[in-house]
Amino acid sequence: MNVKSIFSFKGSPTSIAVKTSILVVAALIGTGAVTQGASATLDSISYNSTPQSISSGTLKFDTPTAVTGSSGFTATFANMNPGDTRTVGIEYTNSGTNGGIGLALSAGVAASNNLSSDASRGLQVVVSSCTVAWTYPAGTCGGTATTVIATSLNALVSASANGIAFTGITSLAGAGTILHLQFAVGLPNATNNEVWINGGIQNGQVIPGYGTAGATPAGGTITGLTSSVTWVLRERQATGVTTNG
Repeated sequence: MNVKSIFSFKGSPTSIAVKTSILVVAALIGTGAVTQGASATLDSISYNSTPQSISSGTLKFDTPTAVTGSSGFTATFANMNPGDTRTVGIEYTNSGTNGGIGLALSAGVAASNNLSSDASRGLQVVVSSCTVAWTYPAGTCGGTATTVIATSLNALVSASANGIAFTGITSLAGAGTILHLQFAVGLPNATNNEVWINGGIQNGQVIPGYGTAGATPAGGTITGLTSSVTWVLRERQATGVTTNG
């Protein structure tokens, strides 16, 4: 037997040892990569030790209230004649944290009739703002008064949720701001010409000693009607802004 041929090696013992060491190192690196996953080998973290406070604001009106001396919206305007005007003093408090813009008024009625559906003969509405609370029962403004709405009840009802925008007031400040308003409601005089004869509305008949009573008003009578009105005041949030802290 040729012993030398059985234990024959290519290369020197030194080169074999080097190759073996390389394989071992490669195996260790591979094992480390598997256990560490995809994380970085170095991490650095910084954070604020005091948490930053971030909150959202509120935009809201409280239920409208009457000024001292006025019955407010609980007042009943009964038996109005053409040319009559009735007023109430109302205050709206902005109890939210933020101010608002785009003040607008609309109205709703329980049942429509000529008081709310006839734009020319029906109820007319004027809303005025005062820089201080309105004085009642005199119904006067001790500061500066501004007319913010002058239109028909029909227009306010037709405006629906969008409302009719205020004029003269474009914005409202934040928490605790009070809007001092006076609502004046009246029946126009010049456009309401009716004659009632023997308990009935005119129909063009000739009356001795009087003459012709004229035709029944187009659209029907404006008298003897009742309208229950809900006044809706709306404000919108101000346009978003960027503030540098």
